[in-house]
Amino acid sequence: MRITKLHIENFRSINSLDVSLEDTTVFIGPNNSGKSAILEAVRISLSRRWGQRGTGFTEADVHRSDDETDPRTAQPVKIDIVLDEPSVGNWPTEMVTDLNDIMAIMPNDLNRIAFNVSYIWNESKKSFEPSWVFLDSSGQPLPPRGRSMNLTRLFDYLLFFWLGALRDANDEFGVRSRHWGGLLKSINIPVELEEEVKIALDALDDKLLEADSRFKEISDTIGRATEIAAGDTPGSAKLRMSPIDIWDLLGRAGVLLKNENIQPWLALDHHGQGLQSLSVIFLSQAAVTQKLSEGAEGAEPIFAIEEPEAHLHPQAARTLWDRISRMPGQKLVTTHSPYFVQNVPLHNLRIVRFEQDSSTIAFLNKKLVSELPWTTEVANLVKGKALAKFTRDELTGCVAANDWFDEKTGKALANCWSKSSEASSMKAKVEEFRHSCRVLISAIDEQELSFLGRRLRGEIFFAREWILVEGVTEYLLVHALGQAFDYDLDQHGISVIDFQNNGSAGIYPALADAFGIPWKMIVDGDSGSGDFRKQLLKRGYCADDFDNHFKTLTPPNNLEEQLLSDGHEALLRKILKEYGIPEASSCSVEDLKTKLKKNKTLYMRTLAQKVALDSELAEKMPQPFVATIQALKARTND
Repeated sequence: MRITKLHIENFRSINSLDVSLEDTTVFIGPNNSGKSAILEAVRISLSRRWGQRGTGFTEADVHRSDDETDPRTAQPVKIDIVLDEPSVGNWPTEMVTDLNDIMAIMPNDLNRIAFNVSYIWNESKKSFEPSWVFLDSSGQPLPPRGRSMNLTRLFDYLLFFWLGALRDANDEFGVRSRHWGGLLKSINIPVELEEEVKIALDALDDKLLEADSRFKEISDTIGRATEIAAGDTPGSAKLRMSPIDIWDLLGRAGVLLKNENIQPWLALDHHGQGLQSLSVIFLSQAAVTQKLSEGAEGAEPIFAIEEPEAHLHPQAARTLWDRISRMPGQKLVTTHSPYFVQNVPLHNLRIVRFEQDSSTIAFLNKKLVSELPWTTEVANLVKGKALAKFTRDELTGCVAANDWFDEKTGKALANCWSKSSEASSMKAKVEEFRHSCRVLISAIDEQELSFLGRRLRGEIFFAREWILVEGVTEYLLVHALGQAFDYDLDQHGISVIDFQNNGSAGIYPALADAFGIPWKMIVDGDSGSGDFRKQLLKRGYCADDFDNHFKTLTPPNNLEEQLLSDGHEALLRKILKEYGIPEASSCSVEDLKTKLKKNKTLYMRTLAQKVALDSELAEKMPQPFVATIQALKARTND
């Protein structure tokens, strides 16, 4: 069983939040945005045997809108967890029978287990009280039928493992720890071997004690303590150099690791924090493997892992996603590492932000549902053109889309109602739906970003805003302007994306809108700007979207032509000459343009350095770039 939906109310930084979960879900966002609160809500709900002493909640968990809020009068904490069967018949029959009294059957014939955990102030008892209620298919409480037994059975199938950010290898690999100690206790040693080992240990111990007579003197001296404690009864003591028996031997088991064949074996606590932290993660995986082998059919683990990349170098963090995603069961992960995020599929990301006194979450929708009724004409269109992007939504009976679609496809869809009296309004609804679907990220989009945009992908999702530019030249200039105007882009969470080198003009605005990231695009004023505009229009953007997002240099100028038009000819000639192009000082303006285009990164490296150190020169750079940085700075100061 895996959690498909999570609803949290009035818990810590969260006022109200709905979260859909994948097999592996990665939560990213600024510090104190609410990532850990989401995982803690799951931990408290799943890791307690409710009805026993202790609840997992404290008064500090109650959401407070301000410092004056009294948690006793605030709205109660509520956490809803939904576990849906992925397909009909997927859950084992024995499990379904065992949990039948807490299981609901949904209209689509899938099984569901849903429950609500709450923490409410009881005025008559003058204390907070927790409660746990199972829910039916409509979200209403099921009657209480042997709650304790139901919970016990549920936890037989739902194995929860918490791995906090501060993972102490010494504690986790201690004999009394939950996972390591449990693994040791599960070891089955044949009786014959146990006796054989005990004899060998005793013999080894005798040899060690006979090696030096001082061992006997020490034993005799310590033995006098028993004479005092027991009165006249003679006492004795014996030193033990080796374990007493096989269980004592197992209790002293430790982990030895080495990085390379030429390196010595070292105890785990002699290695770096990164390796120790990873060892704890994979210790839990080993514990899971053991529990699954002993557990009931259908049992699955749920891991909540905070910052698995802690203390790892970038290359190791990049490869960690593959290892985490291949762990059994469901994984809920928080991270601050752009290197880890680089390889995470886009639909597995959840961006958490703290806005207007509450945590919010943004993610990619897998489909959008329209108000367009599914008709015979629509079905024929979908079948005739093999439009797999359109399906019939089971709940509403309307057209749903799992991918964006262009204007041509939109017209074909609108024609399905061409003979209707509402043809005009349906055409408008189709176009509105097309505009909404621009944020749906297709498999082709994902491939494009994986291939071209991987170096950017980790960084950009931690940003507060994106500035989209054509290439590296503009990238360097924008960063230089930020320095010149005392507005460090990294410090203020602004990512500059040179989209031509890392994707297309259409994909990044769609991605930004899907994740709720504000964006601006600045492009040349030449014919290329028209191509970029067409890409956006094809994607589903409309003319109104360009007013606030899309800026061009003065037509028909590209960047080099704009710099010359803005009066920087002498400076640019000087820069090229210094780089070993002497003819740049006297060639025609047209030849100068050609030389600048051929040496774009070369000239901009020097120009950007000068701009960064000279605010007056920065003011004279192409105005769309200047105005964008100044507007960002003004908004921050406000």
